[in-house]
Formats: sequence, structure tokens, C-alpha cells
Amino acid sequence: MHSGDTDDSILAVLEDEALTSLAQSSGGVPSLPASNDGLEAEFFAATHKFFRMWLAEKGGPKAGVKPCAIVLSRSISQDIETLGAKRLFYFESTADAIIGGKVLIANNDLSIVAEVPFGKCLSENAVANALDRLGLANAVHCLMRGHRGEMVLCRDGLNGPTTLLKVEQASVLKLGPTEIDKQLWAFHRKFTQTSSGVLRPWKGKSENRVTIDEAELRISLMLGFYLGTVVGEDNITVEDQLPHGRLDIKISGHVMKSTLGPCAMECKVLRSKESAGTIIRNVPLGKMVDHASGGIQQAVEYRQDIGGKLAYLCCFDARLVDEDQPEVQALAKANDVTLRRYFMYTSPGEHRKAAAAAKKAGALLTCEVA
Repeated sequence: MHSGDTDDSILAVLEDEALTSLAQSSGGVPSLPASNDGLEAEFFAATHKFFRMWLAEKGGPKAGVKPCAIVLSRSISQDIETLGAKRLFYFESTADAIIGGKVLIANNDLSIVAEVPFGKCLSENAVANALDRLGLANAVHCLMRGHRGEMVLCRDGLNGPTTLLKVEQASVLKLGPTEIDKQLWAFHRKFTQTSSGVLRPWKGKSENRVTIDEAELRISLMLGFYLGTVVGEDNITVEDQLPHGRLDIKISGHVMKSTLGPCAMECKVLRSKESAGTIIRNVPLGKMVDHASGGIQQAVEYRQDIGGKLAYLCCFDARLVDEDQPEVQALAKANDVTLRRYFMYTSPGEHRKAAAAAKKAGALLTCEVA
């Protein structure tokens, strides 16, 4: 992301320790790691919504628009003061906002946005240099490319992995089982398949196969955000409170194919190991069968609550071995729940080895969409 003359917009998350870090950081500017909760998803969704509105105002991607960096702050008032930023009022509702060449900071829903004085950024390199000199090189950010209508998600700063998303002007895609499988696989490849994915799913050394804290919540939040970029944020509800509990993701009937109605989607993480403080302990196989089976029952109840015909259980598999759970498969079939299992590799190399073995056998990876 440090090359090319494209139209950009970069966003970053500041940690709860912002007040202390601001006081202690070199030059009085923040240099903070990425947030570990679901704030990124909320921020990415708000930014995607703004950028789509901005592109519509422009009549689509436009050549020559310069880069813009937006930094997400948990302590926006203090950061505005520390960085000497100037407040931009009504920004999130201003489709004709001038963003080219600017470095901005914002809160999670873009209701408070301010411009940081740095001079005009004419290229991606200039944006990166600005973030680096402002002490924000390691922050989560989103790069908007106005000349191509694209967003690049970067959860680990300038030197981390990136994920490209095309920002469509309006949703024309109607979802059915085939389309949902395609989008779920695309999400897995970008966010959770390897240790270098956007979600960075492993805690500590990836070879330990211990997942990050609140992995299920973080995956469902980011999956909801991702699906929102496909069919529109207004058509996706995350953590929807229903009579039988909290549905991870609901896809509105408006973007589903005729007669299907809304779709219920539950997310579970399967583990062989878990951490308790500094202690790593094994998880019994039966516990994960019960965990996934509970997800089947939840999906059935949620489907009934929302009056839809489709229910999914998406299992993100962090276990030691890539293998199915026959008991869960049988339960899903008996209850007409679509079961999808996505194995998570501890490195890109491990994934490549598995992909090569599958190809040699004339097969695909588990739930892979060709």
C-alpha cells in the first residue's frame, strides 16, 4: 500500500489507553496498536456507507482525486487537541465533502470528524508518510481509492496485511444459497483463513492454535460488515435481539431471492485448545460437538423468529485437525439447517500445502467455492 498515485482514505483505531499514551508518546502524538474488539467492524461499516454516498455524489469513481486519511479515535476530543485538528461539522452527512489530500481523525460513527494539518497528500506514499510522521503507522486503517471505487482494509497498520473491497453504488445482487456460499467463502479467504487474514484470528503464536478473545463476536461483526458491503448496510442486522436470543446475523428479505424471506446466520468457533490467563488447556471433542449442536438449535429458532426459509450455521474451525463432526452434520440435515465449516490455518504456508494436497486428490478444501 506504499506505492501508486491513487485516491485513498485511511482510518485507524486508538486504544482505551489513549490518554496515557498521548501524554507519553514522542512528540505528543499517538502511536497505538489496533483495537481488539468489534469496533473495527462498526467503523468500517460507517466509512463504507459514507464512501458509497460520496461516490454516488461524484457519479462514480473519478480520476485525479487525491488520497485522504481518516483516523478513528476512542478519545476524539483529546486527540483533536493533541493533533491540532480542526473540526469538520456534518461530515458524515455531507456527500460533497472535500476529502482529497487530507488527514482526518474521527469517532466510530463519523459523527465527529476533524482535519489534521499536514499538507496535501498527493499519493498513497504521501498518505503513509503522513500517518507515520503522526505516530499512526501501526493503527487499523481503511484506504479509500476514489478513482477505482475501492476500499482497502488494514487492521495492523501500514505494514500489515490488506483486504480489497469494491464499493458498489447500489445493490443489485439477490442472494440465494449459491450466492451466500460464494460470499461466505470470499469472507473466509480474506478474514479468517490464515494467520495473515484481516481478523488475525490467533492469540499469541499461531502454532498454539489458541484463538483471539471473543473470537465468535469479532467474526460475526466482521462478517456482518462484509455482507453489508455486498448488499448494503441497511439489509444486514448484527446481534439482532429476538424472542429466543441474539441472532448473530440477519439478512433482510429485500435482498434475498423471491420466496426465501430473511435469512438467519449463526457463527461458532470450534477449538481444540483455549486459554485461561497464561494457561493453555485442551478442549474435549464432545464439548465442541455440543457447542456446534447448540448453534444448530439456535439457527432453527432464529429462522422461525424472523419468518425466513434459510438458516445457516457457520463454524470457523480452529481445531488441530480439519475434520467434520458427523453428529452435527446429522442434526443439521434433520433440521434443514445449512452447515458450513471453514478451517483456519496457522500460516499461509500451511494453507498452501493443504490446497496443493486437495488439488492433487482432485478435491476442494472444506466448503471451498470453485
